[in-house]
Amino acid sequence: MKVCFYGNTGHATTALAARNKLPGVQYTACCPSYPGENLNKLHTTAKKLGITLLQYSCLDEMLDAEKPDILVVDNRFAERYPVETKALLAGIHVYADKPIATNLSDLFDLYKTVRETGKHLWAMHTTRYELHFYTVRQLILNGAIGKVRMVNCQKSYRLGTRPDFFKKRETYGGTILWVSIHAIDMIRMVTGKECLSVYSTQSSADNFGNGEMEIIATSTLELEDNILATISTDYYRPANAHSHDDDRLRVVGTEGIIEAARRDGEHEVRLINASNNGFTPIKQLQPPMIFEDFVHTIEGRISGIFSMRETFLNAYTAIRAQESADKREVIRISHPVNFSFD
Repeated sequence: MKVCFYGNTGHATTALAARNKLPGVQYTACCPSYPGENLNKLHTTAKKLGITLLQYSCLDEMLDAEKPDILVVDNRFAERYPVETKALLAGIHVYADKPIATNLSDLFDLYKTVRETGKHLWAMHTTRYELHFYTVRQLILNGAIGKVRMVNCQKSYRLGTRPDFFKKRETYGGTILWVSIHAIDMIRMVTGKECLSVYSTQSSADNFGNGEMEIIATSTLELEDNILATISTDYYRPANAHSHDDDRLRVVGTEGIIEAARRDGEHEVRLINASNNGFTPIKQLQPPMIFEDFVHTIEGRISGIFSMRETFLNAYTAIRAQESADKREVIRISHPVNFSFD
């Protein structure tokens, strides 16, 4: 399979990270997704792996010349839908950063295009493939805490210096759609249930000159089966913190509680149930890499960790959560959408 890159605003290098796991994949070319975009990080990462990417000036030129099997879409967050659609209609599988769409009209049209073309579209929900969160998922699937009743998620990032497109909603899309969507994925991952109502709040005050970008956001979700969940998101992690992120997941069940959080710098998983007192960290399990799993799924080797259905349901829930914050009202979802790819 031949892989090309369109932009590098987020997690495009996760495709390169799987190089040694995918001997049949060729990484060949890239192009900027907006005028003046700096692709140095992408080129540097590729060169460290012995890969030289040919850089084109625009997407159409690259697609015509390279004819890739997979396009890695990593452009400005609110501009992904037309590029994803173009690639799918050209018979190209798409590995896109999230959100794959920022409004319901585009999302449903994208779903229609995927169904009609038969091509794969995955969002870069990288948290599912982090050892600690994957371990939590597997323990819950194995019944470690009984029936899930409540989930609490935290997403805290260093702000650093963000690109100018973060400053405008028309190109950024919203903090809930860019950051909180990871927590939405975690909630859906550990519960297997869909959102019935959501109430979100957000604020761009004291955002260090980043225009319209929301620097904090919260969401409260009611899920099927009477499960409750909360999300806290911020860009206030201090610059001198030992890591870029401080992501936390706490899941309460009828027979125990499990947590994934940073302790002494690194993420640990702690479990309290009839057999564990929570003092000793749980040995973490090793999942495949996300892009490795994507390629294997295209080839028909399905792990069940992630899917196109998860991609679309995460986007749908995040769009409704962002809508709640923008309208300052509870959004009720009487009938969860069934994105089917059978």
